[in-house]
Amino acid sequence: MVSDEPFPNRSSPCRATVHKWGLAQSPSCDCGQQQTVNHIVDRCPLTTFEGGLNLLHKAADDVVIWLDSTLTAALAKKINAVTVG
Repeated sequence: MVSDEPFPNRSSPCRATVHKWGLAQSPSCDCGQQQTVNHIVDRCPLTTFEGGLNLLHKAADDVVIWLDSTLTAALAKKINAVTVG
């Protein structure tokens, strides 16, 4: 079986991995698909990074800005869910 993860021997903080660890109820992304690192960066309609995984690894300024905005939005959503729920 071919892994959807870019580094199948390493763990990644995506929902699919966290779900395997029993720390998330679902492996699904907010868009409804299984959330893997490749999905977050290359396929998700909510978070796709235009340059893809290759440019992400180079960590150019636009990558850092994308990461910051994506993580900030995810954290704000999580905080809101905890305080409201």
